[in-house]
Amino acid sequence: MYEFVAKGLRTTILTVCALGASAAIAQIQPAQTAPANLDAVSSTASRYSVLSDALWTMGSDAVPERLDTAQAAFAANPRSAEANLRLGLAMRLEHPEAAALIQRFYEEALRLDPKAPRAYAVMGEFLSDQGDAEGVARNYQAWLAFAPNDPRAHLSYALALGRLGQMPEARAALDKSLALGPISAAYQLKAVLAEGGPPEEVLTALEAALKVGGGEDRIYYYRARMRWARGETGLALADVAKGLEYAPTSFRFRQLRGEINADAGRYDLAIAEYDALIAQQPGWPDLINDRCWARARAGVDLQKALVDCDTALGLDPGRAEALDSRGLVKLRLGDLPGALADYDEALKTDPPVPTALFGRGVVKRRSGDPAGGDADLGKARALEPAIDQQFARFGVNP
Repeated sequence: MYEFVAKGLRTTILTVCALGASAAIAQIQPAQTAPANLDAVSSTASRYSVLSDALWTMGSDAVPERLDTAQAAFAANPRSAEANLRLGLAMRLEHPEAAALIQRFYEEALRLDPKAPRAYAVMGEFLSDQGDAEGVARNYQAWLAFAPNDPRAHLSYALALGRLGQMPEARAALDKSLALGPISAAYQLKAVLAEGGPPEEVLTALEAALKVGGGEDRIYYYRARMRWARGETGLALADVAKGLEYAPTSFRFRQLRGEINADAGRYDLAIAEYDALIAQQPGWPDLINDRCWARARAGVDLQKALVDCDTALGLDPGRAEALDSRGLVKLRLGDLPGALADYDEALKTDPPVPTALFGRGVVKRRSGDPAGGDADLGKARALEPAIDQQFARFGVNP
């Protein structure tokens, strides 16, 4: 849900960024389709959820508008702080590689309206994502200079500090936010910061967030995933059901329900869920890979599973999860060389995918390489101690 990592976008500053703003905008083409909300986006890039966090601290879960819509608003009033901010947000969503140009629009928004909290929040997200600790400090010093008692400012600062990996400072900023006034998002962030400690601390923070109110769909989604990870399938599905009361058309809740059912061996329910979602949004590689993985584990419709994995990889080449899924499909089909090639490719990631290591170990053992197989199986077990039981549930043993 939240990724406290100084990501750095590995940007390639576009040539157009050296041009004047209007000329640069003219050369950036809007996407053919754009999301209306967080649940409608393709998950081909994690920046959608990353970007939404900045707006979430300000009480909004809305994903920015299409780039062409924001361009039109800017063209109508280029001296508007809001138009500059909207254009920077839309560009960040559709063209995150244009970092210099995005920052220019954010800076212009703040120059035109130096007391715009939303602009400071978005700038803080941008700078922390770039790993610019000094820039983050300057941004929040400027915001807090005129709003020292705004709990949203301290919450946004906590989120930015967390992204930079400055966890003690992030906790201090969060405590300040909560002392100034309870905000549901602050309690949600407190739950995230409590991960790794007693589970009761996380649950208590989430209950406090629900009591304050606001962002219930986020809370139930997060708690459902947490409970699923702890093996509490029934409670996880109950949270999914509650979340769907707040977001009845949510793709992410329905996808999660499919994942939980698949993990519980209810493959028919999972595949039916994925069928319905893929029919609505056929270009979402996550969903297509999920259906491939469910079929692979169930050992049913393996040729259809192969088509799904090929499709997911066509949409997102080199995707480790899809290569892992296809490796299992090929293993079940008896194509050991093909499975080995897919597992080898999937394991180029760091850290390695435990299921791919285990699958490759099985393939090597069946291919006459017991030593190599045992080595892979040992590595997989070290990463995931229960992995033998996981594979045994769908009928694959070393």
